[in-house]
Amino acid sequence: MPGCNLALIALLLVQVPASNGIDVQEIVRRASLTMQADWAAAPNYAFTERDVTTSKGVTSSETSRVFMIAGSDYYMPIAIEDKPLSPDQRSQALQKLRKEVERRSEETPEQAKRRSEQYRKLREQNEILLSEFTQALDFTLIGEATINGHAAYVLDAKPRPGYHPPNRTAKILTGMQGRLWVDKESFHWIKAEAEVIKPVSIFGFFAKVLPGTRMELEMSPVTGSVWLMSRFLVDERISVFWHKSAKTTETDFSHYEPAGEALAQALTS
Repeated sequence: MPGCNLALIALLLVQVPASNGIDVQEIVRRASLTMQADWAAAPNYAFTERDVTTSKGVTSSETSRVFMIAGSDYYMPIAIEDKPLSPDQRSQALQKLRKEVERRSEETPEQAKRRSEQYRKLREQNEILLSEFTQALDFTLIGEATINGHAAYVLDAKPRPGYHPPNRTAKILTGMQGRLWVDKESFHWIKAEAEVIKPVSIFGFFAKVLPGTRMELEMSPVTGSVWLMSRFLVDERISVFWHKSAKTTETDFSHYEPAGEALAQALTS
């Protein structure tokens, strides 16, 4: 799961006043706890990830099986441009997977710590954002709906006046608005949409995220208590040194399995 994308998915997690007799603050509080639990559970699963990227009119796709190995993830290609790898290519990919498992098993404690720390730090950036969303946005309950077969609360989010982000990562929240669908029974996120409505400087004066940048997130149940991402889209509009660029990445997630079982099965295939 791309870290820069993952850092955006929780931007709709905020506290809001009650509306229409419903305690909206309680809805969001429970959604916050549920999302944090789902986020914490994600490394326990292997999955298939299909990334479709469009930039400068060119579209490409790659599909990978993603495993957790000794504290960090590993992407094994299984298809390119939606064409499955040939038997020889798949054999080579499996051999590389086996070698990576062996290499990591032979790391010194310092090497293993350095590698896993990189993965952990990427996840911690998202956790920082999670803690900031309650300060960055104001939510309003606008109704209820059925989405993907689930009865949901529908919440709109607007930037909170006077919010001061504590770091560069959280700064993007100052220019975003969005909508969140929360399952009425379990309080899991079902779907989230967000868009940038005003330019946000991310690296000083010379780099900005521009209006038109948007994201869409969908989540689905993996077990009775765990929901994980099924689709994530980021449509980026960025200006760097006054040069504007655009890129769209749509990622589908599927075939979740317990991480240890999935890795053991792959190694013996």
